[in-house]
Amino acid sequence: MNEQFELLYGFIHCRGKTTYCAGYVDTEEEAAAWVRNQQEGTSLPVKIPPADPICYCRAALCPLQRQKPWFAIAPHR
Repeated sequence: MNEQFELLYGFIHCRGKTTYCAGYVDTEEEAAAWVRNQQEGTSLPVKIPPADPICYCRAALCPLQRQKPWFAIAPHR
């Protein structure tokens, strides 16, 4: 059975945590490299989905409106 790895990212908001899938890769090394490149800012940044709370939070001084996304990987079968 061939195992893939799901590339995950999201944001932590005053309204909770969001999680999105950025795609799949075939090896754990590729997945780890993606996470590292995203964290270091050496690859294209992920796009914030329009429905994400960061786009419509009405709190004028919400400190979570200006934050960096988190990145992770998960095995996918």
